[in-house]
Amino acid sequence: MPRLNKTLSGLLLASLLTMAALMLSPVRNLEQGAGLDLLYTLRGTRQPPAEVVIITLDSGSARALGQSERPERWPRHLHARLVEGLAARGARVIGFDILFERAREADSDRALATALQQAGNVVLMEGVTREGVPGPDGKVVAHVDRITRPLPLLANAAWASGPFLMPKTPEGVIEFWGFVPSIGDHPSLPMLMAQLMTAGSPAAISPAPDIRRRPLNLYGPLGTLDTIPYARALELIDDPVAGDAAFRGKAVLIGFSEFNQSRQADIFHTPYSTADGLDLSGVELCGTAVANLLDGTGLRQPGEAVQILTALAWTAALALLWHLARTGPALALSVLLGAAWVAGAAWSFGTLNLWLPVILPGIAAPLLTGALGLGLHLRANRRRERMLEKALELGLSRQGSEKLATLLAGHAEGRSVHGVCLCSDIEAYTSLSERMSPASTRETLNRYFSVFIPVIEAHGGHVMDIVGDSAMCLWLIDNNPASACRQARAAALELHRRMNEAPLDDDTALPTRFGLHVGPVFLGDVGSAGHRELRVVGDIVNTASRIQGANKPLGTRILASAEICQATGGEAPEAGQARPLGRFLLAGKQSTLDLYEIRHRPMPPDATQLFEAARSELPSTPGTARDRLKEVLTYCPGDGPSRFYLQRALDRLTGENLPDRADCIVLDTK
Repeated sequence: MPRLNKTLSGLLLASLLTMAALMLSPVRNLEQGAGLDLLYTLRGTRQPPAEVVIITLDSGSARALGQSERPERWPRHLHARLVEGLAARGARVIGFDILFERAREADSDRALATALQQAGNVVLMEGVTREGVPGPDGKVVAHVDRITRPLPLLANAAWASGPFLMPKTPEGVIEFWGFVPSIGDHPSLPMLMAQLMTAGSPAAISPAPDIRRRPLNLYGPLGTLDTIPYARALELIDDPVAGDAAFRGKAVLIGFSEFNQSRQADIFHTPYSTADGLDLSGVELCGTAVANLLDGTGLRQPGEAVQILTALAWTAALALLWHLARTGPALALSVLLGAAWVAGAAWSFGTLNLWLPVILPGIAAPLLTGALGLGLHLRANRRRERMLEKALELGLSRQGSEKLATLLAGHAEGRSVHGVCLCSDIEAYTSLSERMSPASTRETLNRYFSVFIPVIEAHGGHVMDIVGDSAMCLWLIDNNPASACRQARAAALELHRRMNEAPLDDDTALPTRFGLHVGPVFLGDVGSAGHRELRVVGDIVNTASRIQGANKPLGTRILASAEICQATGGEAPEAGQARPLGRFLLAGKQSTLDLYEIRHRPMPPDATQLFEAARSELPSTPGTARDRLKEVLTYCPGDGPSRFYLQRALDRLTGENLPDRADCIVLDTK
């Protein structure tokens, strides 16, 4: 019992100290990046309050109204007309996310001032400029924020004016200033609009600066809030029925916003920013702040001390689990508990508007305690490993896993198992070895495998066989093929990064291709009485090798069978993106199979759509396929599969006698 207590205390101490270091390190900033992205992904888009409307000064309205493509040049009498119409249609409060800093045409300025004064419910934007204060040596020793107020004629006519500031982080914007302390706790534009909107009601928002920085609770991507183009808004205010329906009793915010963001300067990165670069506009974020204040759904966070103590208590519970349970159950429960934490945090985020950390407690803590727990279990099982060492000494590394030892126990002749096979091959190895002496070739391969093997083992795999420059690796499948397939894909992606994307001066990196397949294999002794080795054999192994060989004609680095991608059980960030390439008959095989390229990131959506269309059109209309593939290559000039299919299309157009069948592409070279 004293030994058990000592082991437990060591595990707890190591887990708690490591988690505390993570909580106090920059790693914690992941909660504002990947963690918040995950919570928004799990929650999805939510319905914004109907009482917030955005009117956008966009390029479409500019064309419809015959105005400049630059909205700041629009005549202010146009804004006056809009304000008068909104007031007539019963808008409760009107906000301008536009800084009217300088005087323009006198008549237009006076017309806008008159409209503001008559409406009596308009809040204007203020600018805030940060200026450095130099010390005696000329270096900046402090900063001072200065307010840029609207033109006095307009400021005096408006109900109020305020700034809208959002602290920026490397992950984008996640909060706004409700009250700005650097300018005397001056209320922000959203706060002023919400106060005027709720004045006299039980939900009236206190003007006291009780919470200065307020996390934004986003509703969705650009355009989720009720958005009306400026030209359409002018039409609505001329229609009493439609105008009342659109604006009566609502908070109306006017500002710049474009779905074509090459024309939009006022944009911000958020968790809803899309892969093709569509960010949220400043006016949409301002509208989000107003909506959060009105519907009371602004995000809340526990205090820092509460978050740290909770994460440490959770880590201690996971460490205790690894002390009490066997490896398999402990691993399964750790994954389940980590998933449960993430699910609970997602529920709190979507239902209670409570922002709980997910990366450190939900992902890092299970991984941390799992790694330490596995170390504890491995140390406890050293005796069993020594018993297996003789059987594995030629087939696997001396750190053969507990799964493999358990699998072979009582099966001296070996047995059939299900597993994921990864076959690798160094590109141009033959020409490389011709230029080097045998001793230099050996040293080069040793450096290469000193990186290769730890990556495989770190992802739960086993290097079963090395022949020259080729390696065959295995992931055993217990009851979770998705996990094994994800680990194998993640390992291939990590090796791709280490080998194919390494700096030129990295002497451990050699360009490598990978093939992945999954299915039944035989694991056991192969050889004669004088020489036996532990090997993995079967059609799955041969097929993985053929899949690896298909990388060369297809111009890819990682190929996987459809069985791998289907068994993965949905895309996971560490497993990369699976891109379908079509159905193929590989050299020496009788059965066809679908191949997928495994990538770190997906292709641009437009290129993906063009590529898929070209694949389907190739047999019947190779000319159309050729044109589409050329367009794909303008998006992705180095895309190997597009070049492969383009050559197939050109060969068909020139009458080349191809071995392809109606249902598949035939690759007749290994």
